[in-house]
Amino acid sequence: MSMDRDKSLAYVINRLSRQLTQALNDELKSHGVAPGQFPVLMCLWEQDGLTQRELYERVKIEQATMSNTLKRMERDCLIYREPDPADRRSMRIHLTGMAKKLEEKLIKGAKSVNKTALDGLKKKERKQLMEMLLVMSDNLLQSDPKAK
Repeated sequence: MSMDRDKSLAYVINRLSRQLTQALNDELKSHGVAPGQFPVLMCLWEQDGLTQRELYERVKIEQATMSNTLKRMERDCLIYREPDPADRRSMRIHLTGMAKKLEEKLIKGAKSVNKTALDGLKKKERKQLMEMLLVMSDNLLQSDPKAK
């Protein structure tokens, strides 16, 4: 029993994911930002001063992975930590001036990658695609016993 790769959802999405990741990496690399750091930056651009827990829940990665990413970001002068005034055991993650200055350039680069990937799709099709992908992601998240 065989399966045509180009008719396999997992295969096609995995290939697309690798291509998008590489294209985004090419955009980020010139600014000294790693692909794993970009989702954290996006969250902090939306709301600066989140805790590590808030970040890993929003980015949907493991706590240990977030911890390592934040250490690298701190080393790369993208973030700094301050004690939470309401809970001294917790640290708030803040963007540095350098990270704030990168926002416009990095967002522009990411939008360019998205535009290239979505080229040839009408606006309505793009919206439908995003909605369908989010539903699929939620379906898998709901069926994952580790996520419950």
